[in-house]
Amino acid sequence: MDRMDFIQGVTRTRVLENRLLSKGKIDRMIEAKDIEEVFKTLNETEYSNAVTGITRDEDYENILSHELKRVYELMREVSKDQIVVDLMALKYDYHNLKVLVKEEKLNKDLSDLYIPIGSTDFQKIKGGFLEGNLKDVQLEFKEAIEAVTKDFEVTKDPQRIDLIFDKFYYEHLYKMAKDTDIELFINYVKDMIDFINIKSSIRLKKQGKDMGFFEDVILPNGNIDKNIILFTLNDSIENMINRFKNYRISSRLIKGLESYKATNRLSDLEKYMDNYLIEINQPSKYVNFGPEPIFSYIVAKEAEIKTLRIIMVSKLNKLSPDATKERVRDLYV
Repeated sequence: MDRMDFIQGVTRTRVLENRLLSKGKIDRMIEAKDIEEVFKTLNETEYSNAVTGITRDEDYENILSHELKRVYELMREVSKDQIVVDLMALKYDYHNLKVLVKEEKLNKDLSDLYIPIGSTDFQKIKGGFLEGNLKDVQLEFKEAIEAVTKDFEVTKDPQRIDLIFDKFYYEHLYKMAKDTDIELFINYVKDMIDFINIKSSIRLKKQGKDMGFFEDVILPNGNIDKNIILFTLNDSIENMINRFKNYRISSRLIKGLESYKATNRLSDLEKYMDNYLIEINQPSKYVNFGPEPIFSYIVAKEAEIKTLRIIMVSKLNKLSPDATKERVRDLYV
């Protein structure tokens, strides 16, 4: 990957960064009396086209999905190498694979759950799957589909559809990141895997799952050795805090674990994970040659959209501004 190939893309991305929502705009929406005021504020931003035509408060998701699709299409124009965008788009491929297999195996119409974003032509995958012919499907997707369908024939457990696809997704994502040889991309994936594994440990303990199930769920390729994660199955939160105090993600992880200990809400740990992943992308603001600013802009937009979703849901549920502030994520700007 030649860093000089991204000069024009970085220049365009710098302009787009200036259009990210400021803390002032976010605070204004948090303090808004209702979701209509939130829409009015968004109408003053680059979300204006997405807001047009929205007639019901409950249709807020249309605004967010419209903006997400627009951003991915734009960044594909900006990026010289599509793998920079594909690293963030890949999760939508695997989301759509989950929906596809569940539709077929559970005999349900889940078409409203598909997301029109991804790293590949999903209609090609869908057509091949429905025809029972995956020979032209990318190997990683083909192997994932075959593993999931084979498992479902034996277990008939729809929850394992998500579990197995997730394992294939993170393996695929790690391989893509390694192939770029870009430190930020590799660290982003490895750090995310560590957070997810620790979150899984807490969740599975609450569910009373055994070690065999735990081993199935824990993902490889993190910075924290898989065996160390497995040891936490019998740990208290206090012991986990002590165990993980010297890793790359420790600064945010320890705060997340302490917050979880106080509230018993996994969403608190997820918030610290999201904030950490924004934090490690911050240095991209000072990169003038290379793919990092393009990748980090997509990370920033996804975080912004998540924050808007939290605000809008809070307004519909009539939560106080203080309660909303506890849930929103840090911004890239």
